[in-house]
Amino acid sequence: MSHDSKKVAATGKSGLVRDFPSFVFRYLLFWLTYFLICRLAFLGYHGAKSAGLGASTLAGTLAYGAYADLSAAGYLSVIPYLTWFANSLFPFRGVAKFIKWYSYLMSAVVAVLTIADLQIYQAWGTKLNAQALVYLQHPREAFASTASSPLFLLVVAAVILGWCGCFLYRLFCSGLPIHRTPQRSLVRLPLFVLFAGVIFLAIRGSVGVAAMNPSFVYFSSTPFANHAALNASWNLIYDTKYYLKKKGNNYVYLSDAEVKQRVDRLFGKGIPNDTDEVLTTKRPNIVLFIMESWTADVVGALGAEKGIAPFFDELAAGGLLCTDFYASGYRSSFGFPAVLQGYPSNPDGTILSHPMKMERLPTLGGSLKQAGYATQFHYGGDDRFDDMIALLHHSGFEKIVDRESFDKKDMDSKWGAQDGVLFNRVIDDLRNERTPFFSALFTLSSHEPFEVPMAPVYPGNSEAVKLKNAVHYADLSLRAFFERARKEPWYANTLFVFVADHGHPLPLNRNNYQPERYRIPLLLYGEVLKKEYRGTRFTKTASQSDIAATLLAQLGLPYEQFRWSNNLFNKNRQNYAYYNFHTGFAMRTADQTTVFDDVAKKVILRTNPGRGAAQDAESLKDTQAYLQYLYKAYQGL
Repeated sequence: MSHDSKKVAATGKSGLVRDFPSFVFRYLLFWLTYFLICRLAFLGYHGAKSAGLGASTLAGTLAYGAYADLSAAGYLSVIPYLTWFANSLFPFRGVAKFIKWYSYLMSAVVAVLTIADLQIYQAWGTKLNAQALVYLQHPREAFASTASSPLFLLVVAAVILGWCGCFLYRLFCSGLPIHRTPQRSLVRLPLFVLFAGVIFLAIRGSVGVAAMNPSFVYFSSTPFANHAALNASWNLIYDTKYYLKKKGNNYVYLSDAEVKQRVDRLFGKGIPNDTDEVLTTKRPNIVLFIMESWTADVVGALGAEKGIAPFFDELAAGGLLCTDFYASGYRSSFGFPAVLQGYPSNPDGTILSHPMKMERLPTLGGSLKQAGYATQFHYGGDDRFDDMIALLHHSGFEKIVDRESFDKKDMDSKWGAQDGVLFNRVIDDLRNERTPFFSALFTLSSHEPFEVPMAPVYPGNSEAVKLKNAVHYADLSLRAFFERARKEPWYANTLFVFVADHGHPLPLNRNNYQPERYRIPLLLYGEVLKKEYRGTRFTKTASQSDIAATLLAQLGLPYEQFRWSNNLFNKNRQNYAYYNFHTGFAMRTADQTTVFDDVAKKVILRTNPGRGAAQDAESLKDTQAYLQYLYKAYQGL
């Protein structure tokens, strides 16, 4: 009989209170220590890269990596915990051996995955992911790829890591409280629920709105540091989960040759770039407002009810307002890559869920930083939500301000600091910033549940009314921002850009596939705007992904790397907007909008259908070709 099986927990309530935390915390600590050793192995194997990080960054890989380690440890603790609890109610022989050998086996699996991650990162520059599993479908090629690998060293390292796992289990978990008599006290079930909650919290990684995702460990502008912090075993599970949702390119409608011909036409390949210059300077400061849920249906200047956002309407009267402008998708995680990377979304999900893919794309912030701009980003909420922080670090923002930077008294909404607090912080920080600067900020007051520190202007308790009140508060905060900004020395040389992260069904209860659901404002404003463009309307169809190329073109900076971004002021541009919704996608042009449901495999909405069957068919093929090309490129990242 093993030493573990001889260990019997004390009976009575005090014994019950002791054995639950003893099991859970000791078992989690075993895995956390093991994952720490695995991370040290990663850093050691890639010693040249690790040497360039600096002591504080190296410490960060360990500290931030603990988020993913704890989540992985939580997953690995579920089976032992359930087995242990069941045994306490109905004791059965061999439970101690089962938990021990399960832990040994999982230690060996983790060791193999860790070693595989070492060489995959060496060869591909990516963490262990679902693509590595796909590669095993071709064993000959996979074996050939290992020819240059130090196989003997890797095998030895795997054996050593596996042995470390077994040693650590004996060190931390020898003598776990294993019951041989039933422990059926009424106290037991609440304690089981409590410590099951501890494990669930470890897996989830947070008590806030953001659940565990790769961005929890992204803390540095150096990609290798973030990759070192990412637990290889956890990342494989996470990436595989997303990969299994879609196998292969499910969006194949046309031949590759026809797709290329149609996309080349949409992209204006071979057509000269003739850009209208709308600014008075090539190096203005840029303040980019990403406005939460600011649908066109709350903007009077875009035909909505007057008075919801009166100050924004005042700005629009003195700026250049795009009137047929669309969000790329229906969530912030779709809008952020579109605005900051010029990258449209696809129905498979946001690219932010795949940081390794996202990092292969250029960023607006990175281009501006390279051009000499100081860069900063402000958000009153948790920037780990939806992997946002990974994009911010990749963008090279030199200063990132999130909810941790605000006083607790300012955390007066579910999401964090209200827009008024955020805007004041931006003004304060810009006062000490060098010029030219690029300051991007993301608002949150107009996010559900629409909690704002303002007496309601619109009576009622409906969600539509709450949205209108929230936008009205955000608009009041915007007015206060400009009252302060206009007194700052940098104001006269600043371009203000306003865009929503996405539209909203409210307040008019738009259907999820309707183009009006995705119509949002884009406004350029400031004294750097040429006088002849102030108070004008840009009526051509465009989308969020066009912002990067548009701004860089106005600054005289290259933007060819933003292949999906369509310069608004190129006189020869093709005017279109693409967006996706949960089950399909759409393309809007000046002539027609085609909405295709990929589940139903049919067009579910077509505006201006009277142009004839031939033209309708052409519009559908353009729509399908765009997504087919986009998704194929997405898979290749």
